[in-house]
Amino acid sequence: MRPQQLPVLFVLLLLGRLAHAQDIHFTQYNMSPMTLNPANAGRFEGTARIGGIYRSQWSSVINNPYSTPSAWVDAPIIRGFRSKDWVGVGLMLYQDRAGSAGLTHGAFKFGATYHFAFGKKGNTVLSIGGHYGGEQRRIDINRLQFADGFNNQGEYVPALSMDNGRVLGSANYNDIDLGTVFYSKLNKTMDFHVGFSIYHFTRPNYSLIGGGQSPGPGPAPQQGFARLPRRYVTHGQFNMELSKRVTLSPTFLFQTMEGNDEIIVQGLAGYLFNEEKDITLRAGVGYRLSDAINVLVGAKIKDLTIGAAYDINISDLTIVSNYRGGFEIAANYIIKIYKPTVVKPKVLCPRF
Repeated sequence: MRPQQLPVLFVLLLLGRLAHAQDIHFTQYNMSPMTLNPANAGRFEGTARIGGIYRSQWSSVINNPYSTPSAWVDAPIIRGFRSKDWVGVGLMLYQDRAGSAGLTHGAFKFGATYHFAFGKKGNTVLSIGGHYGGEQRRIDINRLQFADGFNNQGEYVPALSMDNGRVLGSANYNDIDLGTVFYSKLNKTMDFHVGFSIYHFTRPNYSLIGGGQSPGPGPAPQQGFARLPRRYVTHGQFNMELSKRVTLSPTFLFQTMEGNDEIIVQGLAGYLFNEEKDITLRAGVGYRLSDAINVLVGAKIKDLTIGAAYDINISDLTIVSNYRGGFEIAANYIIKIYKPTVVKPKVLCPRF
């Protein structure tokens, strides 16, 4: 093997490992609240919230890069058992797709969260919630080619491969995610929240590898079984108002799944560009440990928040990535529908 081929081999091995433990992740994790923590459903002031995020990764390394769109809608719907408590619900869907064979991981989930409010003004909130829904993993088996399927002329003949027929087109399963978030408003200028969530809590059985079959006619292979590993997420954010126009929000994220760890620290600054129109510009940087530098920009225009991020790859893959990593765009909008206050006039009738 020539030395120039080693980086390519390393990339292929890395991507193979990622495919085995394929699960979504975003650089703008706070812009995707439902994939960050199920307890975020309904945790905002407003009638409803709709949003979406899209990520593209490794376009500089492979011809079919990771492509991850996600969308959600959530809302606080009813009051809880206590006067300041409330219940939030949400719907979330996403699809992660990568590789020449279109390895895809998709989900559609429903979530519900109970928010416990403490204090006279409800400035401290403990949120506990979960998701339930269906997930699917699939692959285009017609695009798969195995080494032992090539004949002496270099042509691929599926019947020659012992692995032909062992890979299944799709696997479906139901899944449960759980999470909790603690929020506290310290004073008029500072607040924070920390959260913890577990995805794939029940570790459902799934596999795209079957028992195999002979090249000739015969029964279809039966699905194998592999326990889906849990993904543990810890995250937090601290918001500070440095002046009337300037805010600073340091954040962190740690998640792990079957020994694959991700650690991100970020700092996002906001500047109130137009107070009358309620326009705040945002910019910041972050660092994904041993992997990438995050460049973040965005804006908040009244109830609309938009953001974009770019990952500058600084890992050992730079020899083939040329420092190019992932790109994201995201937006969410809070809908506020309030009943107008009805003032009943009082007519004073003076006595004579």
